[in-house]
Amino acid sequence: YETFRIPPPDFDWTGYKRVPYHIIYDCKFDLRRKARLVLNGDRTPEVHRDEIFSGVIGTEAVRLGFLVGSTLGLECCVGDIGNAFLNGVTREKLYIVAGPEFGPELNGHRLIVYKSCYGLKTSAARFHEHLAAKLRDMGFRPSMADHDLWLRRKGSTYDYIATYVDDVSVWSKDPMAIIHELQKHYILKGIGRPEYYLGGNVNQIHEDDIWYKHGISLSMSAHTYIEN
Repeated sequence: YETFRIPPPDFDWTGYKRVPYHIIYDCKFDLRRKARLVLNGDRTPEVHRDEIFSGVIGTEAVRLGFLVGSTLGLECCVGDIGNAFLNGVTREKLYIVAGPEFGPELNGHRLIVYKSCYGLKTSAARFHEHLAAKLRDMGFRPSMADHDLWLRRKGSTYDYIATYVDDVSVWSKDPMAIIHELQKHYILKGIGRPEYYLGGNVNQIHEDDIWYKHGISLSMSAHTYIEN
């Protein structure tokens, strides 16, 4: 990722504002260690509220996706886009002064913020634009039910994608083919059948369950949320 750019000698700094940054270190639940460079967005100029938010699918639309997928016999696969915000390009005119962690060649130099880094006010919106453009290139269009529930015609049926910032859920006869399309543009993590999605449990109902005999093969619940 070309997160920051070295400006040319004759670069016009008019309108650019310096923004501090810090590095956050974390240990994930599976003991993996993680570090992320975050810009202090609270120290940047104000922007219009329409430039701040990323689209997120509504709970009702998520349920609709699972319902339609189950009714049409579609398989479901979910994934998480890694380093999502770094795919977008920021419109904010900002720069940082590189510290020693950038190495001796860049230490103390001014670097232009090019990518929509974590911490900036507009990063979520820039990523949403980037993902929406890729989905349109793949033939998907936002549904009338929810603009973050996307669909495209596929033979006699449809493919569906639900987006919640960097979480994607795919319903299709061949969901992995769509996942592979997305992997041409993004790093996807946690790929697989959903067991827990957006705060709720997703349960596959087995043939020996009484609900299965009534034609019900999928259920959603708040079991984990209530238990915790």
